[in-house]
Amino acid sequence: MDGLITKFEALGLTADKAKEAAGNKKLAPTLDGLITATGQSSFSKNTGMLLYKLAAKVTKEKTPHGDYIAQAIGSGRLGSDEQVSAATKFCSKNDPTADEKAFDAACGVGVVVSDAEISAAIAGVLDSFKDTLLAERYRALGRALGKVKSTAALQWADSGKVKSEFDAQALALLGPKDERDDPAAAKKAAKKAAPKAASAKSAESRGWEPATLESMFAEGEISRLHKVGENPQIKPELTAEHLRATGGQVITRFPPEPNGFLHIGHAKAINVNFGYAKTHGGVCNLRYDDTNPEAEEQVYVDSILEIIRWLGFEPHQVLYSSDYFQQLYDLAVQLTERGLAY
Repeated sequence: MDGLITKFEALGLTADKAKEAAGNKKLAPTLDGLITATGQSSFSKNTGMLLYKLAAKVTKEKTPHGDYIAQAIGSGRLGSDEQVSAATKFCSKNDPTADEKAFDAACGVGVVVSDAEISAAIAGVLDSFKDTLLAERYRALGRALGKVKSTAALQWADSGKVKSEFDAQALALLGPKDERDDPAAAKKAAKKAAPKAASAKSAESRGWEPATLESMFAEGEISRLHKVGENPQIKPELTAEHLRATGGQVITRFPPEPNGFLHIGHAKAINVNFGYAKTHGGVCNLRYDDTNPEAEEQVYVDSILEIIRWLGFEPHQVLYSSDYFQQLYDLAVQLTERGLAY
C-alpha cells in the first residue's frame, strides 16, 4: 500500500488523499493501471488531477479504452476536464485506435481558442442578452453564463479564462452590484414606504441573492450530465426503448418516504431533481416510497407536497411505490422461475 501512496502522491494528491485513494478497493487498481498506461512516474498538477478524475469515472465495461485516454492525458493531447469527458463519451461507443483522427476531432485535440476569440464570443452572447441583463441585472447572469458555456466556439476554450472574461464583461456592462441587486435593501426600502412593526430577518440582511436555476446547472459536474439517450447501455435496444418511453424528454423523480417531515437536507434533492428537469424542459415526478406503512402517516404525505410547492415546484405526477407492488411481485416470480433469483 505504501508503494501506491507514493505513486498517487506523484499525481499531486495530498498525503491524506493519496492514502484514502490507495485504500479504496475500486479506485486504487484503476488509478494504478492508468498511471502505468502513461509510462510516466511524475506528472504536472493538471495532468495528475485529470488522471485521478478519469479513474473515478471509467469502468472497463463502459470505457474499455481507459488506457488509451490515460496515454492521451499523459502526452498532453487531452488537457482539460471537458476534453476528458468528451474522450470517455467517444470511447464508450468507438475504438479510438481504429480512427485517431475522429477521436481527436471529437475531443478538440489541438484546438486552441485565443483570448480574442473568447472575448468576441462572450461579447456576442451578452449583446443578445443585453435588454434582459439591463432590466434584471445580476439576476439574469446565470442564464447568460449558461448560454456562453453552450456556445460551440468556446467548447474547447480554457474554462478559467472564459469565466474571468465573462465576469469582466458583465461588470463592464452592469457595473458593481448595488441596491438594485440587494434583495435586503429592496425589502428595507419597501418597509420604509409601508413601515411595519417587525424587525428584519437575519436572512434579509445578508446582502446576497439566491442562485437561479440556470446558474445552478451551468457549471461544475452537474452541467456535464448525460443528455437524454447518451448514457451508455448494455444493448443499443435499451437506449432506443428508453427514448421511445420518454419521448426524448428529461424525466426525473423525487422519492421521499412519508415517515417524517422533510428537513433542510431534502432541499438539495428537491432542487436538483425538479430544477434540473425544469431547466432542460423536462418534468419531475413526486413518488412516495410508501413501503413501510407502520411508520407512515397522511400528515407527512401532505406536508411533503406542500413543501415542494413552497419551494416553487409542481410535480408532473404524484405516484406511490405501493402502486407497483403487484408488478414487482410478478417480476420477482419471473426471475425465480428463470433461475435468476431465489
